[in-house]
Amino acid sequence: MGDAGHHGLRDASAVVCCALSARGWGSVLKFARTEHRQVVRAFDRTALPLIEQTLRDDRRRHTVRASLLGTSMKVGLAMWGYASMARVPFDAELSVLGSSFTRLYDDLIDHCDRDDLDIDLCGLFAGESFRPHDRLEELLILLHGAIAMRMPHLPDDPIYPLLRHLHEVQLRSRRQRNSDLSSAEIVEITRGKGGLGMVALLALLRPRMSPREHDLIMELGDLFQLLDDLHDLALDRAEHITTSATLGAFSLTELAARITALSNRFRAHYGTSHPLSAHLALTLIGAPLAARRGRRTSPGPVAAFRPPRQLFSRVDNIRP
Repeated sequence: MGDAGHHGLRDASAVVCCALSARGWGSVLKFARTEHRQVVRAFDRTALPLIEQTLRDDRRRHTVRASLLGTSMKVGLAMWGYASMARVPFDAELSVLGSSFTRLYDDLIDHCDRDDLDIDLCGLFAGESFRPHDRLEELLILLHGAIAMRMPHLPDDPIYPLLRHLHEVQLRSRRQRNSDLSSAEIVEITRGKGGLGMVALLALLRPRMSPREHDLIMELGDLFQLLDDLHDLALDRAEHITTSATLGAFSLTELAARITALSNRFRAHYGTSHPLSAHLALTLIGAPLAARRGRRTSPGPVAAFRPPRQLFSRVDNIRP
């Protein structure tokens, strides 16, 4: 057996051990079977009316709805899991609004060509006004306003510098397309996007985290970002996007070790790692399968919504 075979066996063994040591599989199954319904109901109460208010074209409305609902399901599982582990209330409406805003913001950053959009978004995260230039930007502002109404922040709230830092990292991430960034730069961007993004989302459930918890959530977000990059490996290669996965900067064995280490840190801090350790392990198990599937044909905007399946399916981008 060659080196590749030995590495493959080592990776498979590490993934199995990670899955066996993870806790909370029953809760993940519970969310997939029943608890996801509260996310769907919250989406129908909050995000869906804003989509219908701003988008006139039926096909466009359906595409955006599918993308935002799929993201709300995936992020909702992580936020629901965090709330359970950290023993804080799970606010499904804030989860949906935060997830939907993040999805649309990411896609505008990646695909919109408007020259002054970056400046306008930076102003938005500084508490300034934002004048939308199209329907998607209008939807973004409405989602932002809905979050602010449910969770107002004072001008000196630490969430604003965090969001500005995250925005700077997102702008840097554009260089991942058709670039020759070093591995160190890619690692830094990945941790910034994933870690700061997760801190910002979970701040909707726990507004002021301790420094120790902040570090835990940064690692959680970094791991989810690395796993997401692994799931998108074939697509990113096809679109010439450089990530830690396309560079081969980590192995499944290394990811499994980091997930196990983080689970131990969760138990030390919260008294449990349930159910986020199982969620991470499940995503790890699915990563090589997703990478092998490669780029699959989208089911199209006329496909029926099947929320449980959306937990384990790729969410399509929203393109202006």
